[in-house]
Amino acid sequence: MPKKDFQNWSKEKLLHEYRELLKRKKFGIVWEDKIEEVAEQCKISLPVLKDEKTKSFSTGKNGINHIFIEGDNYHALSVLNYTHKKKVDVIFIDPPYNTGNRSWRYNNDYVEKEDHFRHSKWLSFMYKRLKLAKNLLKDDGVLIVTIDDYELFTLGMLLDDPKIGLFGEQNRIGIVCVESNPRGRTSNTFFATSHEYYFYYAKNIVKAKIENLPLTLEQKLAFKFEDEISSYRLLPFRRSGGLSTPEERPNSHYPIFYNEKMGKIDIEPFKNSIKILPIDSSGRKRVWRQTRPSLMEAVGRGDMVIKKNGKGYVVYMKDRIKEGRKAKTIWVNPKYDASSHGTVLLDKILDRRKAFDYPKSLYAVLDALSVLVANKKEAIILDFFAGSGTTGHAVLELNKRDGGQRQFILCTDNQDNNGSGTKIAEDICYPRIKKVIEGYSVNGKKIVGLGGNLRYYSTKLIGNIKTDNDKRVFTSRCGEMLCLAEATFDEVINKKGLFAIYENQKQMTGIIFDEDAISDFKKEAKKHKKPIVVYVFSYDHSYNEEDFEDLDNLKVVKPIPEVILNVYRKIYKELYKPRNL
Repeated sequence: MPKKDFQNWSKEKLLHEYRELLKRKKFGIVWEDKIEEVAEQCKISLPVLKDEKTKSFSTGKNGINHIFIEGDNYHALSVLNYTHKKKVDVIFIDPPYNTGNRSWRYNNDYVEKEDHFRHSKWLSFMYKRLKLAKNLLKDDGVLIVTIDDYELFTLGMLLDDPKIGLFGEQNRIGIVCVESNPRGRTSNTFFATSHEYYFYYAKNIVKAKIENLPLTLEQKLAFKFEDEISSYRLLPFRRSGGLSTPEERPNSHYPIFYNEKMGKIDIEPFKNSIKILPIDSSGRKRVWRQTRPSLMEAVGRGDMVIKKNGKGYVVYMKDRIKEGRKAKTIWVNPKYDASSHGTVLLDKILDRRKAFDYPKSLYAVLDALSVLVANKKEAIILDFFAGSGTTGHAVLELNKRDGGQRQFILCTDNQDNNGSGTKIAEDICYPRIKKVIEGYSVNGKKIVGLGGNLRYYSTKLIGNIKTDNDKRVFTSRCGEMLCLAEATFDEVINKKGLFAIYENQKQMTGIIFDEDAISDFKKEAKKHKKPIVVYVFSYDHSYNEEDFEDLDNLKVVKPIPEVILNVYRKIYKELYKPRNL
């Protein structure tokens, strides 16, 4: 293309060229979309859930109902876009790292290192799922994605890109580096990789909140003094380092007056007092940590201590022990070792050697979640790359610690585990969660279960809706989705093909599959006092309001299947439209 000569262009022509350049030249990540079979299936079929009753179990009538979904996570996320839109507090995922070591399949084929479209396949795969997942987060919800150096930069660009509708750089909370392999990766040619990354992105960073991590034993031991109020440590009251000079903080440079015998501290001179100035050992003027009013408040609380040394007096302030400390961006702790607290732990639970490749450390996941849900005791945590089930285990441990009612939703497929002959869902993830909830033994020692209930579902596909009869067939298969959406799992009555009623402690859900059964449904519903949400079959968006006027405990009526189909139409339209590159 010949080089353009702008010298003699008019102002209008230059402005036009500039606008055209803005349209073409955009910063962001570009990849070639790759067709994915599970996504293509949703163009001709729609996903629903099947209740696998024989795999569900309960340890108590009023226990938390955790959710386990077996199937491709693209289909599971599609269903959750109806049942859990804006309901999820935290999404934690440990996606395929795309290392090329035959650990990840795309369209049932392993993605090898030599595959020239390896990164495009990974980006296409991740984009679709993150797009669906974002809809599930509450406005103050947060996504955590773990990754290593193989896709570190592509993931960062994907999440930061402002034009593809994911999270955006402005919602990046931070990136944590976790030492997960203290010994280092022996297969590396140069540096022995010993860490991985945890990306934190908010749906809306203005509303997101990060909690403090609990103090470690080492941190607690630093608070070695104690008074009638609490344990504390002594911090020098004189500032050092940056912003510590009178020129930088003029209001914090002032004399402190002190009488040792009286133990009196003031900012005004008094009889027999000495003057203490913030002068460092080299004679340079410094400033105090706080201004005069804040100092006197600390004096009133009894938080100021002055000690004499060989050179004079040193002013200290009591730093009182707190419940936690702001999390840093580098996490180094033996408990984050994925071998000891991931692989070995899982092998003990399942009583099997090398049950799963590279499970996360339970404590790394637990701490990663803690900074988000320590004070959200009824949070919902989703992991749609559940793998060995570490996220579910971590949620159960969190609840055990503080009596919380947090619920996990785990989604995983049931593929062969890297040619080992074991299935990921039914042989690894599900047995682990079942044992951790119910209890298990290690070398004859009984490990007490953490309690809770598990509802097990599998994803199924139903032919697309083309006729009115298709709508009836689809509706007949939607009961599980509706119960999941309303969290009503206990069956009250089920008149097959006509209507069904389910309940939890607070409400009921009524599903009317045949509009001719409305009268019989109401007779049954009136026997109960709990508020009831009613789903009624309709060929369109309408229903006859008069049919339900005499139902005193009615909360709302929703026509099905249109409420579900509209969700699918919206999410798939968004995913299938060309991206604006």
